[in-house]
Amino acid sequence: MKISASVQAANQLNLLEDINNNNDKFHQLHVDITDGHFADNISMSYKIIQQLKQATDYYIDVHLMIEDNVKYADIAFENGADFVTVHSESISVENFNNLSEKHKFMGIASLPSTSNLNLKEYLPHAAGVLLLGVNPGFSNQSKVISLLDKAKEFITIYPDYEGILILDGGIKDADLTDYKDLGVDIAVQGGAIFG
Repeated sequence: MKISASVQAANQLNLLEDINNNNDKFHQLHVDITDGHFADNISMSYKIIQQLKQATDYYIDVHLMIEDNVKYADIAFENGADFVTVHSESISVENFNNLSEKHKFMGIASLPSTSNLNLKEYLPHAAGVLLLGVNPGFSNQSKVISLLDKAKEFITIYPDYEGILILDGGIKDADLTDYKDLGVDIAVQGGAIFG
């Protein structure tokens, strides 16, 4: 299982320094982008993807928590994202499928309150699934659901799904062994890495 470091939780005035000082705690970088509409916060610019790609050698996965996924997924990839996840709550199956035809590494995400059953129509075109354990927009939150239980349920409902499984939100170091044993591919950590 890989650890993806959520850079939103890092020191924004010394972002590269904070990344470098904690580089023994993760394998790749996770960039959260919110628009103030889908989530109650406005976070990082798409330019940060390009800047991180130029300044580091890390694989960068981008989690869009926005309303206009069709436009901005393209922009995320144009700025150097390796993998982009969009929310099922803010994109139609048709639009997601169209994006997936353009971009091989598109993932689908769900909010804590969204049933795993709602993901069914997206999965044939999704390279990955991100299950979110917190309400979107802010770092260092505690989980509002059990990500372990939701991941177990997902695997039970979709045993033949072959994409990657990403867990995100409020993940502590103590959670990691259970996630790894379950077969989770990526765990996103922010506060647990950067404090």
